[in-house]
Amino acid sequence: MAYVAGLGFGLMSGAFSMINLLAEALGPGTVGIRGDSQLYFLTSAFMTLLLIFLHTFWGILFFHGCEHRSWWEISVVVLTHLIVSGLTFWNPLYLSSLLPSYLLMGATAAWAYKVSGGSAQNLLRFLRCEYVGTAPAAPLPVVCARLG
Repeated sequence: MAYVAGLGFGLMSGAFSMINLLAEALGPGTVGIRGDSQLYFLTSAFMTLLLIFLHTFWGILFFHGCEHRSWWEISVVVLTHLIVSGLTFWNPLYLSSLLPSYLLMGATAAWAYKVSGGSAQNLLRFLRCEYVGTAPAAPLPVVCARLG
């Protein structure tokens, strides 16, 4: 449920962000022609991707905090949401808003992975295409079959 809710919020946030970006692209003139940054569309795409992922991770962490009555977890989710939203005020300096936001996304991704039952050992097994226990009932995925 948390994955679906977070991904739903993320996709809706991304859709609204892209609609605003497309409206800007259809307007008169060209972005960057009067000294503006040429990276406007590229950084907007990266920020949209970031917000889709962050909303998914925030949904997982928020639901976990609600289930376990961990109010500090819920407050951290709200605080990181405010931080990322506040970092967009630096947007003419795109690197100063994207870099901290992506670092925050990495931290929340690791935290959401841990909260949802993941471990470093399972992640390494997945990356190495290792199976534990009996042989898998289905054939190996194409990627793992090529590596193995």
